[in-house]
Amino acid sequence: MTLSFPHVILAAAFSACGACGLRSPKAEPARHVLLITVDGLRADHCSFLLYDRPTTSPPVGVNSKGLALDELALGGTVYAQTFCPSPYVESSLATLMTGEVPMRTNVLEAAGELSPDVMTLAQELVATGFEAAGFIALGEKHLTSGLERGLAPCEVLDTDEEALAAAAKWLESRNWAGAPRVFLWLHLEGPQIPFQPAPCAWPGMADQLVDNATLFTDPEYLGPADGSFEFREACLDPQTSSLTLASQRQTVALYDGGLATISGRVANFLERFRRVAPEEWEQTGLVLAGVAGTSLPEPAGWPADRWLDDDRLRVPLLFHGPARSVSAGLQGEPVGLSRVAPTILAWLGMPPAEGEEPGLFGPLGAISPAGGEVHPMIAFDPARGLYTLRRTDYRLIADEGVLRGQRSHMALFPVEDLGQLNVDVAQQRIPVVDEMRLEILTWFKSLSSGGPD
Repeated sequence: MTLSFPHVILAAAFSACGACGLRSPKAEPARHVLLITVDGLRADHCSFLLYDRPTTSPPVGVNSKGLALDELALGGTVYAQTFCPSPYVESSLATLMTGEVPMRTNVLEAAGELSPDVMTLAQELVATGFEAAGFIALGEKHLTSGLERGLAPCEVLDTDEEALAAAAKWLESRNWAGAPRVFLWLHLEGPQIPFQPAPCAWPGMADQLVDNATLFTDPEYLGPADGSFEFREACLDPQTSSLTLASQRQTVALYDGGLATISGRVANFLERFRRVAPEEWEQTGLVLAGVAGTSLPEPAGWPADRWLDDDRLRVPLLFHGPARSVSAGLQGEPVGLSRVAPTILAWLGMPPAEGEEPGLFGPLGAISPAGGEVHPMIAFDPARGLYTLRRTDYRLIADEGVLRGQRSHMALFPVEDLGQLNVDVAQQRIPVVDEMRLEILTWFKSLSSGGPD
């Protein structure tokens, strides 16, 4: 597929910038915040993170008015190594919306109720005079009880289109003159099975739809891969699997087309926001965050049990706002989703309390020093009894014996060597395994004893 012009520029800019973190000479806090969270969104399939298909850039020949995610990324801050604390969207979303890890939120799996002792980002902002609203697309999932705190209105809808339309209607009906600052949360279901890319419009072309299914898939493919639940289940059955290389590629293309559909719909929503309140748009900080990835088929098969691998845990994180309020550039240090809420507060000029997770940057655009994480980069799946710790050099996966201080089943993977991302070197790096195992154990003990975060 031919890359769009913005995508080519983005690749060149990121290659030149690296983790440079260029800073704007002037800085002011953002007045409003628009937070968009997306389920099923993988960092390694976003073209603003150098994926080789233009999934988050406008189609060739389309003027997106600077609102495509790739274009926003060029003028904002992108964290390329952002990781969820859990493969469950409910757990990761609770962490993102509170700045607290799952053991503090009490949302450990798909079910759970947010701890009454934990404040949401909306509650904190409302307490300082903000107006907070939420429009949430959940499909067949349920909103974790408690995440609606502080949001008025809080509308739960079935589809992304309904959530975006309801949010746009709310913005267009609002009287902005003399009104409070706004925190608007949009949660989208995102590109998940069934992968069925829908045609979508882009800003400036309301009467012309881009057919992402046709644009991304192979027109000569005649196999069974249709992006459905049934096809995935058949692929997971070793007796009936029909996952050929062509079917694997077609399924991935369908996912990519679905991501492109999300990109177009978000760009359209942003254009409606800018059109109805242009001055307020210029003072709005935009945050886009994935909250859990989704598994895709690989040439060797469709992985069914790798819940703590990067395809589930590594998600995109993008900040964009007034040109004078955000450091620009691609940031390469690992960060957790627990950093999003404190970063939004710091961006708005509200520094964290002592002992709380620090923001990644503040209103003056200063980048927090590396190692600012209060919490280690730990993710876990309690249903399967699996835990993982990520550092800049290695990623350790262990079973629940690690919490009893045992050196049970553990796997260690280098993360700096792309050629060995899936090569287990635990037997060759036993001191590293023991060091990381002790770090996991120490952290969990500090949480259970009420010690410092």
